[in-house]
Amino acid sequence: MKLISSLLLIIIILSNTLLQAQDYLSPLDFRMLLSGTFGELRGNHFHAGIDIKTQGVEGQKVYSIADGYISRIKVSTWGYGKVIYITHPKTGHTSVYAHLKKFSTKIDSIIKKEHYKKESFEINFYPNKDALTVNKGEIIALSGNSGGSDGAHLHFEIRDTQTERPINPLQFGFNIADNIAPTLKKIKIYALDTTLIDGYRKSKIITINKKGDKYSIDETPTINGAFAVGIFTYDKLNDSYNKNGVYSIKLCVDTNICYQFKVDELDFSTSRYINAHVDYKEKKESKNKYHRCYILPNNKLTNYSNLINEGIISIKDTLTHSISLEVADIYGNVSELDFKIKSTNNPLLNRCPIPKDSISIPFSFDKVNIFKKENIELYMDEFSLYEPLMFRYNTSDSIAGVFGEIHQVHFNNIPVHKKYTLSIKADVPDTLKSKTYIATTDMKGNYWHIGGVWENGFLKTKVREFGDFCIVADTTKPEIKGVNIFPGKVFNTQTTIKLTIKDKHSGIKSYRGEIDGKWILMDYDYKRNLLRFDIEKNISKGKHTFTLKVIDNVGNPTEYKAEFTY
Repeated sequence: MKLISSLLLIIIILSNTLLQAQDYLSPLDFRMLLSGTFGELRGNHFHAGIDIKTQGVEGQKVYSIADGYISRIKVSTWGYGKVIYITHPKTGHTSVYAHLKKFSTKIDSIIKKEHYKKESFEINFYPNKDALTVNKGEIIALSGNSGGSDGAHLHFEIRDTQTERPINPLQFGFNIADNIAPTLKKIKIYALDTTLIDGYRKSKIITINKKGDKYSIDETPTINGAFAVGIFTYDKLNDSYNKNGVYSIKLCVDTNICYQFKVDELDFSTSRYINAHVDYKEKKESKNKYHRCYILPNNKLTNYSNLINEGIISIKDTLTHSISLEVADIYGNVSELDFKIKSTNNPLLNRCPIPKDSISIPFSFDKVNIFKKENIELYMDEFSLYEPLMFRYNTSDSIAGVFGEIHQVHFNNIPVHKKYTLSIKADVPDTLKSKTYIATTDMKGNYWHIGGVWENGFLKTKVREFGDFCIVADTTKPEIKGVNIFPGKVFNTQTTIKLTIKDKHSGIKSYRGEIDGKWILMDYDYKRNLLRFDIEKNISKGKHTFTLKVIDNVGNPTEYKAEFTY
């Protein structure tokens, strides 16, 4: 009886917690339309929240969804930009509000002190839980487009406070209209090892047809050997044109489930394994995002269930078999694709032998990989790759602006999980060494800074991608231009100081603005190259000196100075 009573108590507690969670207020005071859903396939990560449209503008009021206290405030040039975290003790959740334009007066007064205390625009502040309590429905900020946002919207999350894992917010009863089933566009049948698909030792993409609500393909592939399936799919919501992520995918072979993927929650520590989940090569080349319905050897995601042979299909007979894919959104709208495959063991189908490549080198996914040539060294820790590969290396002759050769380090359409050490050697004059860095290039005259330190004749750095790499130098100083300030400026009703900053080569590393020798808080919007200072009321009347110093990633400085009258 004690056991039964304990179980009933647990059920009641969980039910009450769920009911409280279902009573969350919307973070905006108008109809919620989404431009992004939870678990969407993004660059190097799954989308950890929902993106709520703000009617195309910044400055919408953002509300706390429940009582709680502000447990974290972060301001960053990149990523989430200006973001607030509110812990809700009654439900065990933390809500997150990102890409904000401005904090409420109560919050801003505290966070501004932290900016000036650290003399930094970028801060990561954890207030005492009694310092900033908020009520359900309290205005905490105005929506914006800060950080790595591509347009005005509110990025909103709900996390488990204890584990910090994001939970799908659409589980909590927010008023979202969706009666549209996911769209199925293409399937990809993967040829594994020596597998033949319709006689060729290569994977095959097939366009999916739709007639009414039914999906189908026009062929029955003939397959010899183990294979796997991937699907290019997306979901749409009512009154929104955006192509969003799907909630779940289920793969069956002859009615037997062999793979299931679902995004109820995520884990930030494993989110980069998205590069094992998606077909990374297809994403880079065709821009289409395929879900692999099978598991690569180094894939530590926990969003899979009902796995048989890791989703890899191995049929030994010569019969025709049924394959079905079921794709759903979180509101239960489902799309299905059923098709047939013909299994065969006929060796005469082999019309595409494996090409021999004497310059390829096998790299393991679960062991250290080391590669050395005269002018390049590569060291890669174990589990830096998602699967074994045949590593390719080549060089191109130097071109104007490049020191030494351009090194092809495998292919940029193959993902890397961990940073590896890359060292390149070239003849560089001693007077220029402090201005050089390793860059990745598109071989079209464009270079992107990675970094590097000279060590034993090599320029050495950490990199997290394959591609074409070279050594370049940057001796050009950053550019600073006043937008609404210049030497001798008289301020009457003006309330801001604005300037643009740019660096065409290695990129901007840091900046510091001062008035009369004292640091000032300048908001940096890198997307518009804009620095902005909101003039404080305590600036005295009279003449003042404004200075701004900008330094690029190899230490080239530029200083701007203007005396003004306020």
